[in-house]
Amino acid sequence: MNFLRVILWSIIIYLIINTARNVIRFLSSAKTAVNPNVINKKKKTKYRIESEDVIDAHFEEIDKSKSDNQKENV
Repeated sequence: MNFLRVILWSIIIYLIINTARNVIRFLSSAKTAVNPNVINKKKKTKYRIESEDVIDAHFEEIDKSKSDNQKENV
């Protein structure tokens, strides 16, 4: 019976701590969202990728019936 009490108390304490963490996270995120003077800066990365370096690609679906016919002709 004592072991059951220990398990129940540990579950209750875990839930209380977890709830307190979630409340603190919620309140801290609400404080940062309220401040309009904060400017979001771009994160610095080690890569220098410019818009000219980005290539748009177009993909076509492979038609299985055509590829099978080409194999038979060879």
